[in-house]
Amino acid sequence: MPVATLARRVAAAALVTGLAGCAGLPGSGGWPGDGGAGARPDAQAIVLPVASPVLAVGDRWVYSGRELGDSATSARTVVSRSVTRVAGDRVELTQVPLDASTRRPAGPTRIRNAKPSVWHLDPGGRRSGEVRALAFPLTPGKQWEYEYWMAGGASDVVTTYRYRARVDGFENVRTPAGRFETLRVVHEGEWSRPVLERGQPATRSGAVTTTYWYSPRVGSWVRLEVDLRRPDGGRELGVVQELVEYRRGP
Repeated sequence: MPVATLARRVAAAALVTGLAGCAGLPGSGGWPGDGGAGARPDAQAIVLPVASPVLAVGDRWVYSGRELGDSATSARTVVSRSVTRVAGDRVELTQVPLDASTRRPAGPTRIRNAKPSVWHLDPGGRRSGEVRALAFPLTPGKQWEYEYWMAGGASDVVTTYRYRARVDGFENVRTPAGRFETLRVVHEGEWSRPVLERGQPATRSGAVTTTYWYSPRVGSWVRLEVDLRRPDGGRELGVVQELVEYRRGP
């Protein structure tokens, strides 16, 4: 499987985890008067520990994103996800791609299944393991590890991902949807897959970093960044995604 395809699969897995898309993305650092990245926001803004979100039918998030890096495309993507069914720790979402300019539906509707306790969006396809994007409850300093594999490409090659995650601290983030008090969660890891080099079996690997800015008020992240590196350390692909619109409840 080409590394470019691998990168896009990593981004897809992360995005719900997986919510992709976006245009005109501002930076996510601290804002004047906020105390900067890592500063403790108003105690009323985030109550610790942060429990998993209580989602309801009608909840909706619209994300816009763009790609960076050698394999990036110039297209900007916008996607809408709406909760259509809740059953314990399982949530069904309707996902619709939107036109970046008009915000009208621009493709077929897809049903996605999510697990809010770890905010994992089932990417589909042949896979094993669980993406633990946000292992609730969250509190600064919490750490966890996880791994999973996904198969893809014409030869159905299996790629394995191993992550070490930590709740890095508080951060005030501004997106097109507004300003939010968030917990910044950083995942650092590596991808690896078997290859043939000069007719001999070998393993190719590289680094990948995924960062979520989670807002309890929104019930999801408001910003997501994925940075995937080639074996030589160069960036193969980056994904930046931001919240542009949301609604909680009917």
